Amino acid sequence: MGLLTDPKQRQWLVRSILRYQSKLSVLLYVGGLLWFLALAYRPLNAGTYFSENALLPGLVESNLPQGFSSLQSFASSLKEEMKKDKERVPKDWIFQQFQDLGLDTYRQNFTLKYPFRMSTYAKELQLFRGENIYAILRARRAASTEALVMAAPLRSASNSKGRTDGGIALMLGLADQFRRNPYWAKDVIFLLSEMDEVGVLAWLDAYHESKSPYVFADDLPGRSGPIQAAINLEIPQDKVRYLNLKVEGLNGQLPNLDLFNLAVRLGRREHVHGDHHDPETWEGFQHMLGTMLNMMWTQASGAPSGSHGLFHRYHIEALTLEGVRLSKGMRAYSLEQLARVVEGIFRSLNNLLERFHQSFFFYLLPSTDRYVSIGLYMPPFGLMAVAALALWIMATSPQEPEDEKEREEKQLGEKETEGGEPGKKETKGGELGEKETETKKKEDSSGSGDPHNDSHSEKKKSLADQENAPQDLAVDDGDSDDDDGLELGETMRIFLSVAPVVTMSFLLGLMTYTAPHLFSKFEPSRSVSVFDVVTYGMMAVFTASLTYPYLLYRKADPDSEILINWHLLKCIGLLVQGLMLFAISLINISLAFFIAATSLPVMMAVYATKSWLSKGLQLVALLIVSPLGLLVMAACVTVIQKNTDDSWLFSPLAAMDEVKNLLFLLLVDQHLFASWTFLVVSLAYFPAWLLFWAIPFCQF
Repeated sequence: MGLLTDPKQRQWLVRSILRYQSKLSVLLYVGGLLWFLALAYRPLNAGTYFSENALLPGLVESNLPQGFSSLQSFASSLKEEMKKDKERVPKDWIFQQFQDLGLDTYRQNFTLKYPFRMSTYAKELQLFRGENIYAILRARRAASTEALVMAAPLRSASNSKGRTDGGIALMLGLADQFRRNPYWAKDVIFLLSEMDEVGVLAWLDAYHESKSPYVFADDLPGRSGPIQAAINLEIPQDKVRYLNLKVEGLNGQLPNLDLFNLAVRLGRREHVHGDHHDPETWEGFQHMLGTMLNMMWTQASGAPSGSHGLFHRYHIEALTLEGVRLSKGMRAYSLEQLARVVEGIFRSLNNLLERFHQSFFFYLLPSTDRYVSIGLYMPPFGLMAVAALALWIMATSPQEPEDEKEREEKQLGEKETEGGEPGKKETKGGELGEKETETKKKEDSSGSGDPHNDSHSEKKKSLADQENAPQDLAVDDGDSDDDDGLELGETMRIFLSVAPVVTMSFLLGLMTYTAPHLFSKFEPSRSVSVFDVVTYGMMAVFTASLTYPYLLYRKADPDSEILINWHLLKCIGLLVQGLMLFAISLINISLAFFIAATSLPVMMAVYATKSWLSKGLQLVALLIVSPLGLLVMAACVTVIQKNTDDSWLFSPLAAMDEVKNLLFLLLVDQHLFASWTFLVVSLAYFPAWLLFWAIPFCQF
């Protein structure tokens, strides 16, 4: 505690940090980054376990018949129906099958209004209509007080996202078996949604009686009780190599870890798994690190990885089971195996007595049986963010060494003055003393030997002493007031020098946030779509924002030049950046990690300089970590993931198209699903970045 209470020790600590701030910052950043990545190593993370004992996954025994003939019949019939028209889904046939099973079957129509205004000639493209089908299996032992949801997207055979006919057939087969068993304590809702996430959003809004400004859904003719959990199926009919468990939801939300553990445990019981065989080897570590980074990459976008992500908005735990098709020569899982996994999940969920709440909601997954909790990944992330602490201290005390030298010189001057050398430092009081001495000498020389003159000189001396004493005091008081006023004025001048930069940065961020609404009101020609107007308009706003340092330094005459204290500006930028990163990390650790890993090294190294080469290098580095630069990097990574060959290297147009798609998806997700990613980037990260963009332009 002495280090915190003793002023001398605190001063020594600050001086030590100032002396080694560069090395300390690099050490903290690199150490935190390596520590964070090392969490994928098996000894540094924890094994998964069940916190909710009511699930009882080990006691669930499958009641599905051997061979499951009804499932095979539904699968073959659905395959024939989809062959009739590869561009459409046989919704009428599916609706009839659920009705034949004796379930309460309903339709729901909805309309999607495009988030951005279309031109007058394309008004017919502004509205998109869809239809959802859902059926309710009523529980015999309850009065529809709770429900579980089994969902599947309605996709045609030619859909680019992949086929889901296997999941629809599996749903029909399980509905046939579920209705024969009396042990259900919760209703089971079978939901088939058109337009994937949009259809699920329309159904959930109608189920919970909420309204969306862009999705207009009809009221539901039938409903059940509060939904406890949901499982989304994206499974093709054949050639399924393994199940991919998608957990990433809207704005980085994740389902309760117990639900994930339940799906993994029951998948292993049916020998459906795909973990690396030896996780403690170097190859195993690489596999686990790649799995964790892939999950973080998806979570950082803030967009749901499947239709299950929309359930998280209503505090419904949900995940997606995606069947990944295999390449030639590899073993595939049958629909019967997958059906037993799904059946076990729903029977375990049927045992729940309350909502999921005991296990983790904030975690990372390096594998299916290991997890990294918030208590493990926050310390290394904190080291990365705290790397800017030393620079913050330096920014708040940029003139400390110069102040010490000035203080030593001042003390030396005072000592010399006391030793009899008054000429080195003059004061008003000293000037008055010299004048008084000269007057006294003249009086002594002129009036020597005259007693009348002596008495007269004594009177004048006493009067002069009485007059000089209050004058000296008045002069001293005026000097102290002037010094205080100068210090206050200097402080105000320093803070006011950075006020235009801070104000302009946040105003430009606000303008970026509202720009899509303004651009969407323009009526483009027939050759230009609103998609291009909004996209290129946002790029123009970003380009225009780069010129604001020149506007600040533009002046009418040399006397009105604005001198910005770049140390204070960097201090404010580091505080904004740190506050933003810690706030984001509590909700979406993946987004905060990627922002910190890419931007912090550049922002910590920025400084004001007169060298054009150094200034140019700093500006290029800042452009790379700018919002547009990060979007370009994300587009390149997305193109690499989509293409296995190296053709993307020779096709910059593909990367440019992906940049436009990602930007437009950010805007659409914000309006349709209330995603926060665009808001965070435009109102938090972009203004903070603009503060650092102005530092190389600061003049000395």
